[in-house]
Amino acid sequence: MFEHLKSDFKQKWWQYLAASLASYGSLCTGMSMGWTSPVFPQLRSDNSPLPRPPTLSEENWIGSLLVLGGLLGPLITVPLSKHIGRRWIIMGSNIPLLLGWLLAGVATDLSTMYAARVMWGCATGMQFAMVPLYIGEIAEDKNRGALSALFLLFINVGFLLAYAIGPFTSYWGLNTVGGILSLLYVPFTWLIPETPFFLAYKGRTEEASKVLQKLRGLSRDAVQPELEGLRVMIAREFKTEPSIKDLWATRGNLKALGICVFLAMLLQLSGIDVLLFYMEELLVKVGARITASNGTIVMGVVQVVTSFVTPLVVDRLGRKLLMWTTSLGLTLFLGFIGVYALLDSYFKYNVAPYAFIPLLCLIVYMILFTLGVGPVPWILVAEMFPVRTKCMASGIASFCCWLAGFVWTRFFRDVAASYGIYTAFWILAICCGFGFIFSISPLLPETKGKTFDEIQEMLNKGSKEVKPVDV
Repeated sequence: MFEHLKSDFKQKWWQYLAASLASYGSLCTGMSMGWTSPVFPQLRSDNSPLPRPPTLSEENWIGSLLVLGGLLGPLITVPLSKHIGRRWIIMGSNIPLLLGWLLAGVATDLSTMYAARVMWGCATGMQFAMVPLYIGEIAEDKNRGALSALFLLFINVGFLLAYAIGPFTSYWGLNTVGGILSLLYVPFTWLIPETPFFLAYKGRTEEASKVLQKLRGLSRDAVQPELEGLRVMIAREFKTEPSIKDLWATRGNLKALGICVFLAMLLQLSGIDVLLFYMEELLVKVGARITASNGTIVMGVVQVVTSFVTPLVVDRLGRKLLMWTTSLGLTLFLGFIGVYALLDSYFKYNVAPYAFIPLLCLIVYMILFTLGVGPVPWILVAEMFPVRTKCMASGIASFCCWLAGFVWTRFFRDVAASYGIYTAFWILAICCGFGFIFSISPLLPETKGKTFDEIQEMLNKGSKEVKPVDV
């Protein structure tokens, strides 16, 4: 098996490199998302850049404004992608990303810090909407899932860097490191090629052929059938201008949209941003007996290690299996944390002998999320839609994801303060329980190793509509 992988990588290394360079931006946005966990204690200290410690409500806004800014991403990417291409939008995400680090570095008041969070959110939203789509268009069917999982891997590396650097440096030191790492994304995005689909869509057939030759490691004649398939598909699918109505024009498209929107919202309603943004604080509140800074580093390492495993298993175990097993696991372990917090903070039981339980549950949570609930929605977005509607579907799923994330990150701590941290964790567990029920139902098809035609046939089952063909 390893010899086959080695041979495949040697032939198609540029495909892996392009996916990695495009995904690197999520390392930078991952740092900005994990920024709040080590920074909040610093904002309450004497070394804070702010004139006074922020209130609980102001901290909630600092945390949630990044997610609110994420709503801007799809609003930018969807209208522009068909005109300027995937590559230029990914390159454009550098502008709000770098502006966010600059504003955070010079911030001496809350309004500047709020603006920095919105800029980071805009960059993150643009990347969430476009990078999975980009990878889906440059990858082959057999390694599409593995390459798509790179996006989540780099996000988790970014979180780990924020958790590992933040507690041991100053506020300005963390922002300096984040800004320098983000600057590297500028030349990286210059190096990635435009997708063959977009080049063929714009009539730049010769360029599309050259890109395919690089990505596939094949000769001009060898990539000609794939290129011809792209041209035929484009001629058929884009006879008229794509419209938002196309998303519900067929039973298959409408079902795919419902699946991807639900799973994208589940990704946020599982509490991932809440846990990642407020990791240090939550480790203290649930009664973990490890220092908050060490606990967050442990969590970050777990995320990264699991992310290395994800590309190896996502195409072998299948999307449906990963979704129902991981959502069930999240339901159970979030429920366990809620029970522990109830016994500790409400009933005042002596839980010291079991102090390892919260951290253990959170570690398992991160493993399960990184294996299934985190990457699968974006893989499905890249797999389920015809090229005509893929960009619009990706934008809508991203928008709904960020909307759910904003509501939860803004009000999670208010719920915890008013009704107990255990109640907040039980709400998360209930949301994941709905995800489990959905994942084991016939509503979620298995797309592992299937062509677009086969996926559309499953989605349109029972419909007499003609299914579009994708290549």
